[in-house]
Amino acid sequence: MGGISGVQCLKGTKKKYLIEEMIKSFKHRGNQSYIDNSFQDVCFGVRHSQRSLLSQVFAINSAKDLLVIMDGDIFQYPADDSVKNEAIGDAQIILELYQKYGKKFVDMIDGPYSIAIWNNKLKELILVRDRVGAKPIFYLKIKDTVVFSSEIKGILKSGLYEKSVDLNAVDNFLSYWYVPNPMTLFEGIFQVRPGYMMIFKEGRVSEEKYWRYRYEHSDLNKSESYYCEKYYDIFLKAVSRRLKKYPDAGAFLSGGMDSSSVAAAMAKISNSNFKVFSGGFKEKEYNEINDAKIVSDYLGLSHYATIIEFKDNFPNFFEKLVWLHDGPFSDTSAIPSYFASKLAKSEVDVVFTGDFPDQILGGSAHYMKALDRRENDTFLKFFIRNSMINGAVKKLPLSSGTSSFFDKMKRKIYRETFSIEMQQIISNMPVPELMKPCLYSLEMMAVTKKNDPLSYASSLYNEVSNYDLLDRMLYFDTHSYAPDDLMVKVDRMTMAHGLIAISPFHDREFVEFVATLPSFMKIKGREGKYIMRKAMGHLLPEHTLMKTKKGFDMPIDQWLIQKNPTYVKELLLDTRTTSRGYFNKQFLEQLVNNFLNQKTDYASGSSATIISLMTLELFHRVFIDNAA
Repeated sequence: MGGISGVQCLKGTKKKYLIEEMIKSFKHRGNQSYIDNSFQDVCFGVRHSQRSLLSQVFAINSAKDLLVIMDGDIFQYPADDSVKNEAIGDAQIILELYQKYGKKFVDMIDGPYSIAIWNNKLKELILVRDRVGAKPIFYLKIKDTVVFSSEIKGILKSGLYEKSVDLNAVDNFLSYWYVPNPMTLFEGIFQVRPGYMMIFKEGRVSEEKYWRYRYEHSDLNKSESYYCEKYYDIFLKAVSRRLKKYPDAGAFLSGGMDSSSVAAAMAKISNSNFKVFSGGFKEKEYNEINDAKIVSDYLGLSHYATIIEFKDNFPNFFEKLVWLHDGPFSDTSAIPSYFASKLAKSEVDVVFTGDFPDQILGGSAHYMKALDRRENDTFLKFFIRNSMINGAVKKLPLSSGTSSFFDKMKRKIYRETFSIEMQQIISNMPVPELMKPCLYSLEMMAVTKKNDPLSYASSLYNEVSNYDLLDRMLYFDTHSYAPDDLMVKVDRMTMAHGLIAISPFHDREFVEFVATLPSFMKIKGREGKYIMRKAMGHLLPEHTLMKTKKGFDMPIDQWLIQKNPTYVKELLLDTRTTSRGYFNKQFLEQLVNNFLNQKTDYASGSSATIISLMTLELFHRVFIDNAA
């Protein structure tokens, strides 16, 4: 694993020099590099770790007319003569499959990957991203030239892009905590969507979807024991496939169900004392290291932990995270992920993670809250839920940015005008729609007037409108939150240290099996991820099964309010920030003061609002103002 970059059809330019600069920009993703300049029309470059063979990430056929580079892993491919015996690496496997099956090769592989293929006979460039979006790949098309890279900073380093911020993407970021694919904050730079391939030929670009996460509830009459036994069998096969390739891997371990299930499965299969890694905080209420220790002792594993604290270096670290993310972020769980990855890399090259089951099995509290809302739905709420009332309330923006009674009533009525699944998104916005007329400048309001961030969520929900509420919500998180927030965090924070991260929960067979599960096997009563507890419980200590889910909570408010209040003010209220013309300076100042005075509220400067605005400004300073 590492990173890839390429340039196609750039006539009269030293393509090899461009690639050298591009892959140098993300040298943290791998300590080895290779550049191929065999063709007149393209130049490809890869970064990879010293432990991996070049054929893992690069392959060219004997006729010298097909070239493949990739970032990631292939854990499944046809067990027949489709792949010749000399295929010793994943890129070589892809090359063999592509030669035999063409673009259909992607139906026969599974794993986290981003792939680039150059077909010199057809003069065709193909970019492919894995089904769930675990590995990133971005592209820029300028006339007949295509530039692509695993990280946006690679495209910026090509020197071919004139930096410009997409203000509609800014609006979307402040609505979702992240920029929904395929957009990025850079106007003209896009990401390949999960489960898609992009084809560039003769100056034209086309997009093909090769996989869709489909619910298949054809037989709901099976017993609980049937589903649990099948879950257990498929999950252990997923772990086994990955252990076969990485027998010396360690694992992240938080002490929760997800990471503990992975560690337990690894222990059962490998029967070895491997290493597990945890991150925690000095503040006891945020420290789950003891929970992880209980699991590691129960399984007989070697446990390593790091305590995360900051003195006066938090501002510099915050800026570094923005650089690693290629943009702003609101998910502060990136902080413990970064330090846990740093610890793990000091001991191993590969870690197994527990990412993704919340989004496919209903493990987060907001799913239960939505189901409760459905159970308590009333005729009045149903009557309010229409576009006319929504439009009328939306014309009444928050008056003060404080917790006034009237502002609270507006927010409550506004939320109730949406479907239950949309209410979760409305409630979770860093900058609520009702706040935007107060926070945004008149110029920003004019630019984003035609942009409707909520239409993105509506379009995904409409794809599964015939399914029940839980499946609709999981579908959105599987296609949006997971690839655009969760997996971005995991990829960037592990790759920051050249650490390979593998989640068995991304396994195609496992994901497609979960799509067949009835809702009661995902959430039963108040118990999320019900089937996981039933299927994996016999491998885990009672403490883990009874533990309340916390996620990666952290004392971010304490770090900012108590230790870095000057930094918050200097960053958000600086002339450099306010002169960008995005925000109403007076209202922004009120939000900052509310936050620092700990008067946080949905409409008065919550930590999510402040962190989103801070990282947005840092994005401009790192990538737009400077040469990055």
